[in-house]
Amino acid sequence: MLVRVLAFTAVTLFYLIYLVKGLLLRKQGITVNLLGKDAKKEQYFEIVLRIMTGVGGVLQFLAPLLFDINRTVWVHVGLGLIFAGVFLFFIAVRAMGLNWRAGYNEEQKTELVTTGIYRFSRNPAFVAFDLLYLGLAVIFPNILMIAAAILALVLFDRQIRGEEAYLMSTFAENYRQYQSEVRRYL
Repeated sequence: MLVRVLAFTAVTLFYLIYLVKGLLLRKQGITVNLLGKDAKKEQYFEIVLRIMTGVGGVLQFLAPLLFDINRTVWVHVGLGLIFAGVFLFFIAVRAMGLNWRAGYNEEQKTELVTTGIYRFSRNPAFVAFDLLYLGLAVIFPNILMIAAAILALVLFDRQIRGEEAYLMSTFAENYRQYQSEVRRYL
């Protein structure tokens, strides 16, 4: 029962961070969720990503209520992954300040953030999402959770690559230099 409570608590904290950050930015007039808003060919991918993250989020909240727990020592690894994901996500969105968005488009005005946690990873918020998905798949190992984790890893990687192209076109040599110094993930 404790594992279920801890997993549910971690998922709740993760998405509360997401929600609160989004609301704080919206109060400042910043559109946070840009997924699927652009009329270019990436729009369909971003709509799929938006649906997957919505379904994945619901699945993450339901997992502690519906699925059997891994009864091995790996459950502790899973809990470590999800709480590391929560902590990393908090640090990442805090470091991004007013520049944090879900998605990207040509009209958004942002600054290139290369300080704080972004000195060690170009995409710590995505790493945090990956840790959350993987940790839950380890704790509740079933076909749905494993498939959601694999799909999330693939879709987030594609989103990152799209964002990198946007950042390269926006920040040019500054981003190229940043890419050469800091890894995409860890």
